[in-house]
Amino acid sequence: MYPRNNASVIRLAVDVQSGDFGPDAVVRGVVEARAASSEPFVARLCGDEAQIGLVLDEIERSGGINRPEFLIEHCPDVITDDDRRTTVWKHKKSSSVVRCVSLQKEGEADASVSAGDTGILIGSALFILGRSEGVSRPVLAAFIPTPKGPVLVLDVGANINCRAEHLVGFAKLGSSYVSRMLGRRNIRIALLNVGTEPSKGPEAVRDAAAVLQGEAGYTGFIEGHRIFAGDADVVVCDGFTGNVLLKACESFYALTYEYLAGSRGAFEALTEKIHALNPENYGAVPFLGVNGTVLKAHGGSTVRSIKNAVLTAVKAVSSNAAGNDNNVDF
Repeated sequence: MYPRNNASVIRLAVDVQSGDFGPDAVVRGVVEARAASSEPFVARLCGDEAQIGLVLDEIERSGGINRPEFLIEHCPDVITDDDRRTTVWKHKKSSSVVRCVSLQKEGEADASVSAGDTGILIGSALFILGRSEGVSRPVLAAFIPTPKGPVLVLDVGANINCRAEHLVGFAKLGSSYVSRMLGRRNIRIALLNVGTEPSKGPEAVRDAAAVLQGEAGYTGFIEGHRIFAGDADVVVCDGFTGNVLLKACESFYALTYEYLAGSRGAFEALTEKIHALNPENYGAVPFLGVNGTVLKAHGGSTVRSIKNAVLTAVKAVSSNAAGNDNNVDF
């Protein structure tokens, strides 16, 4: 982990050119986050200087910002569909997403947030910041709500095919993140499977179970329906399975809205309990296992989504939730 500066103010780098709604939504989301945050932070807005300036000028005229809290990092390079996702960090160093990550390595930012292409962000973070010590596969993680509190699911999209040792590594990363981000102890770890019997599931899952068996916190296999019961604090799976699960959860929120559209009171009562399933509320998911704090916001991020993504980044930095020492019981 590249060290923070000695000052108490958190420094964030935000990819302003990312997302479906452009610089206006991202800049306004950062401004709203600054107003809502209980911890001070300075935002370095990475993108087109002219576009960012226009939005800040408009907000400033309405008295909505303290301008020195928002710095502009001009990024003239534009990533196109012709650029290779795996090497764009080499050739488009002055693009907004690559510059965000680079600012962490240069010691100018404590975390970066982007709503851009997942592959580009992951590749940039992996090759610019490097892996944390002992990590073979960095991972995307997301919280899912339960009556007993949020459960962290990982991987949710960074690694489609995983071996047993990767799943074991995910368990360690997830346990460390939950412990720091939520302040929990005695973390319960489970492997997502199609059944709880030792003979069930893919070979990689069974082999990972054999390694984790007997380790502190490991509770065995968990089936999909038991995730929502809160039977574990950390649920480990490959990125294909986790991404399908996460997208299904997001669609459930939209489905609930459709079914209860005629009963506003019932919808509000239910969504108050499942608000974390709404992408606008969780804002961003962390990329764990790299030497830095990198968060991926939803591509369809609105102003509200960006606001919550930035607030998640602030909390992650203040708690050192993505720290690379990954201290856990096993």
